[in-house]
Amino acid sequence: MSTGQIVAIVILVVLVVAAVAAVLIFRRRSTAQRQIDATRYREEAASRAASADRLAAEAEERAERARREQEQADELAEMARRDRELAEKRTAQAEKLDPASPAEAEVDAREHRTR
Repeated sequence: MSTGQIVAIVILVVLVVAAVAAVLIFRRRSTAQRQIDATRYREEAASRAASADRLAAEAEERAERARREQEQADELAEMARRDRELAEKRTAQAEKLDPASPAEAEVDAREHRTR
């Protein structure tokens, strides 16, 4: 074998060893990078889950507040209905006891509303 062939074989072996070393180093870095990415994704997922929990709790709280306000509105509407019925009954009873002119009854009704 000539010297040129030996040098070519040595250079080829060195290139192969360098290529193998580069692949091994790349795989190590790639694995490390995947682990870093996975850790970052887990942290982001935990943060988003906590945010979702807070939003869900706030939504539930608002829904409960709305239910309570609706119940109060229903109670007030019922009280108004009963008061209206009682006012109509009292007006009818007053009319039976002392039939007043319609103008006096209207004035009385206006005075009652302004109080």
